[in-house]
Amino acid sequence: MNGYHLKTMKQLLAVVIGLSLCAAGCADPPAPATPTPVTPTVTETFTGQLLVLGSNSHTFTVSQIGGLQVTLSGITPPAAIGIAVGTPSGASCLPIQSLTAVANPTAQISGTATITGSFCVSVYDVGGLVEPVNYTVTVLHS
Repeated sequence: MNGYHLKTMKQLLAVVIGLSLCAAGCADPPAPATPTPVTPTVTETFTGQLLVLGSNSHTFTVSQIGGLQVTLSGITPPAAIGIAVGTPSGASCLPIQSLTAVANPTAQISGTATITGSFCVSVYDVGGLVEPVNYTVTVLHS
């Protein structure tokens, strides 16, 4: 090889290495690892009286990403009412998941809190109450 070709090859190699470094430097950083959900260990019990056509909200704080269970564990006199888990918004609870339930020792709502912070549980008349009822709702979270 003559000096001209060697010089041209060195320049080409320098350009290729420069482009490679630029491409590596311009890449997006890797996404952070997803936290592993923990087993729920905090139990909170909320009680109250639900009026005909009424609704009540109770707030709680999730400290770690993990399991979340809501149980309508008692209602007197027996009735079907609505329960929801959601996020607080002023004096109300914006539901994420809701359903109609009767008292049962087994969780009616189960899932995973994928963020930490304030959550709420709401109980409400779905239109079937003919008199006020007393309720107990248990929330298990982390």
